Amino acid sequence: MSTPASPSEFRHGWPVVLAAACGSGLGIAGLLTYSAGIFAKDLESAIGLSRTTLGAAFFLATVALAIALPIAGWLIDRVGPRWPAVAGSLALSGGFALLGIVVHSVAGYMSVMAGIGLLAACSSPVAYTRAVNAVFDRARGLALGLTQVGIGISAAVVPPVLAIIVAERGWQAGYLALAAIAAIGVIPALSLPNLRSPRTPDRAGGMARAQMRSPLYLLVLASFGMMALSFAGLLPHFVPMLRESGLDARTAGSLAGLIGGSVIVSRVVVGWLADRVPAPRIAAACCALCALGCIALATGGATLAWVGAIALGTAMGAEADLIGYLTARYFGITHYGALYAVQYASFILLAGLGPLWVGALADATGGYNAPLWVAAAGLGVSILLFLRLPNPQTSR
Repeated sequence: MSTPASPSEFRHGWPVVLAAACGSGLGIAGLLTYSAGIFAKDLESAIGLSRTTLGAAFFLATVALAIALPIAGWLIDRVGPRWPAVAGSLALSGGFALLGIVVHSVAGYMSVMAGIGLLAACSSPVAYTRAVNAVFDRARGLALGLTQVGIGISAAVVPPVLAIIVAERGWQAGYLALAAIAAIGVIPALSLPNLRSPRTPDRAGGMARAQMRSPLYLLVLASFGMMALSFAGLLPHFVPMLRESGLDARTAGSLAGLIGGSVIVSRVVVGWLADRVPAPRIAAACCALCALGCIALATGGATLAWVGAIALGTAMGAEADLIGYLTARYFGITHYGALYAVQYASFILLAGLGPLWVGALADATGGYNAPLWVAAAGLGVSILLFLRLPNPQTSR
């Protein structure tokens, strides 16, 4: 077991956690993902954006972000997290402003979305988790969990506010409001300690590339990648799944709200546990819980939907926490930005592919039972992969 977290770390490091939580929530992970659907109906009327092209544009932004993240991680390692995070916040704000001012066609919308993914990568959690990892050691798990809570709070607060603005003032005003919210992210970014990796002869990043090729790094990549591919695709299909089982929209939406609540709670609980229990075992347990949730949905339908919602939210919260935690524990923080960025890019890409395979299999089989059983099987593979990982407290 790990040594319990040191209170002195939070006594001195809480400003970093607060800044990181606020910055993550006001970055691309907190604002782009959860706000895109708010504008869908109005964009359909204004520029002819269909649901298919909306999904394609979001996936294009995800691919662009995944391409840009390794470069962002390398930059953060070289110059520290502060100024890249500032630049990322400004780029994100500018991208949202362009969506509200210059977009008059589907092609324009898709181009700006791709640009946001490329240029706002430094507003992702890479810079913020690097700052937290540099300040915390014994309480690192809890500190990272609290950092990720910022994204959950943003997901809960920002969409309802935007919905009101869009309803009263139109979609262009909504994007301008989103641009203003993203610009506030400059404040926590400026509050980050600008801790750089020490200058070494490894200027070309040879050590980072060697770590990326190591069996341990590839096993971590495969473990989280399989987990994301298995369950993340169920999240956007959760409400349609419940509607097909006979629930009305209001009830299905209320049950979906349990996912968000579970994400927030699990990020704190999993982070706290990671300071005390080997993190791979926590990840395996969360995969097992999520697999049971999938089985509950497949066998119990709407009756056990609350179990599935809690299980999916727990898995999502745990994965976000543990990727950064294990990257820092196994490989240190000298090249953390580059190493975590590749892990995070793989996670978001495979999570983005999830809805495609879930939807295709549901269409092919006439329902969601087959995707749920496939997801449970995939999570079983993830459990086996996580159990092969060493205890990070003894592998350093």
